[in-house]
Amino acid sequence: MKFTKSIVVSSAAVILGFALIASAASYTFSNYLSVGSTGADVTALQNFLIANGFSIPSISSGAAQPGYFGSQTQAAVKAYQTQHGIPSTGFVGPLTVASLNKGGTAMTGTTGTVAMACPAGFTCTPVTPVTTTCPTGYTCTSATTPSTTVTSPSQITTPGIQGIMSVTQGPVSVSTAYAGQTMVPILDARIQAQYSDIAVQSIQVDLGSSTSAYNYDYSKIYLIDPTTNTVLTSEPLNSSTVVQSGNNYIVGLAGFNFVVPKGTFKDVQIAVDLYPTILTQYLGTLTTSIDTNGIRGVDGAGVNNYGPGSGSISQSIVVNQNQTLSATANLSLDSASPLTNAVGVTNTTAGTYLGLPVLIFDVNAQGDNLHLHSMTVNIGTTGSTGGAAVNAAYLYQGSTAIMSASVSGGVATFQNIPDGTVGATIPVNTSVPFTVKVDVTGPSNASFAENVIASVSAATVYNSADSSVSANGLGLAGNQQTVQGTGAVFSLSGTPSITKTAVNDQYGNATDTYTATFNVTAQAIGTAVNLGLPASTTNPMFAASSPYYATIYVNGVPVTSTSTLASLYTPVVAYSQPTNTTLSSNGTSFQLGINQSATIPVTFSFIVGKPGANVYALQLNGIGWNSSTGGNATSTFMSGQTAWRTSSI
Repeated sequence: MKFTKSIVVSSAAVILGFALIASAASYTFSNYLSVGSTGADVTALQNFLIANGFSIPSISSGAAQPGYFGSQTQAAVKAYQTQHGIPSTGFVGPLTVASLNKGGTAMTGTTGTVAMACPAGFTCTPVTPVTTTCPTGYTCTSATTPSTTVTSPSQITTPGIQGIMSVTQGPVSVSTAYAGQTMVPILDARIQAQYSDIAVQSIQVDLGSSTSAYNYDYSKIYLIDPTTNTVLTSEPLNSSTVVQSGNNYIVGLAGFNFVVPKGTFKDVQIAVDLYPTILTQYLGTLTTSIDTNGIRGVDGAGVNNYGPGSGSISQSIVVNQNQTLSATANLSLDSASPLTNAVGVTNTTAGTYLGLPVLIFDVNAQGDNLHLHSMTVNIGTTGSTGGAAVNAAYLYQGSTAIMSASVSGGVATFQNIPDGTVGATIPVNTSVPFTVKVDVTGPSNASFAENVIASVSAATVYNSADSSVSANGLGLAGNQQTVQGTGAVFSLSGTPSITKTAVNDQYGNATDTYTATFNVTAQAIGTAVNLGLPASTTNPMFAASSPYYATIYVNGVPVTSTSTLASLYTPVVAYSQPTNTTLSSNGTSFQLGINQSATIPVTFSFIVGKPGANVYALQLNGIGWNSSTGGNATSTFMSGQTAWRTSSI
């Protein structure tokens, strides 16, 4: 920067200023100074500070003579230290002495661009930015102009006040560390300041009684601020940085300065890098400690404080083999896997359902990024008539097709899935759902019903190094899917509901009427279907009496005893003929045309006297129907399924 200003001052003041600067610049400091120090070193220090703009009012005004290190001198030293990236303790130690003897040259630190501040009252003309080093303890943010934001480090705001520092153990969520991991937190120290701010300046970490901790397990140690995830200081671990103290091995962490404001606490964490490869004999539990008085802080009066006060804080961590080698895959049934269901063929002429979802399962990756390499799925089929078969299977991740496989002997094997195949990768610590679909085929007249159940019998899962890992949860199975070639299939429209109407009799006793409502969609597959109305005495579509297609639940438990059901409850069923169907001549049933569908609302009402605190629900367990080409039939796939049950009220 260029500085320009017209200044009128006395020549005596100018001469005095230059004399002070010259005197300080030529003086060599050789002693450490603090509050209470006296002598030539103190006088030279005070002259230097005043000449460089750091205020010591009592000396500048003539109220006091130079040569005594008091609280004003301490404040000026702190301001100097702050400006030059030195821990602002007010103590003139080795770092401050070195800086003074260099004439106030800034300490070196992280590379950055720092702009000189324009002195008050001057006009500063920007020039080409000067690239220098960002002082240690400062945050230097580059900008498009020569100006640069410089944030000062924390400073003690309670000068002259003594404080108390206490140290307790804070939380660390990590219980296992793996070879090759970096910056793994292994111990947390919670530092609390009372009465005064505390500037924490050194920590001694006890690595235990074995040299293997730093020779074979931990390669580097860090002090981290967990709130900002910043590194305060770090040290490589070796025989030069670790010293033996008694039976244990200690590493000292210094060169940092953070302030814990009075009345607050701050957590700091000890973290480590682990060697990429750790021999088996050096795996296991390692305990890291901060022993009594292992942390040093300075209060506002410049007095050293130490903690923990008595005993040590420690944390044990299990050191394990490289996570890649110990990764696992956990398989489980996905909540979206199809429930037991009956569906019609999608092509009634060919009698086929291509791409029928039969199973959705999740693969969870622990310890590493994984990918499916091979998978064996058993395809069980029963009830086949007329030549129906399952000959092909497909593996999907969402809508992405991963691989297809033929079904031979009821087994589909998806094998040698290449690494990098879209959809086959499971990122670490995530669960990825996979879907198994099958082709169900039959004769041209589509007169068959096929029951299909899929289960995972084997799986090979690779880690990022293309080595197989343990796969847990094999044997998981989906629910039965029935593919109907001809006849009726049913599904729910919306969610079943239930309401309650309470009425008190003349004696004040409560009688509750419960009404459960289901909207059932019926579809006729490959043939017309007859559905009995409540007046039917042979095979009504919905029945509340024998064969008990509806079941009442009391406090979540089904009432299965026919005598109990008959004596306590009297369900009444109500539904009617949909508009797009044909009523039978005797008015007891209606016919759904071939490949047509209709939604039928049905209600089940029952009365409960003196219900008390009990809650009630109703489950639909079966639907009766009659094929125009066959006899009476009942679909019971929904039996016991909560999707076909109301909530409890």
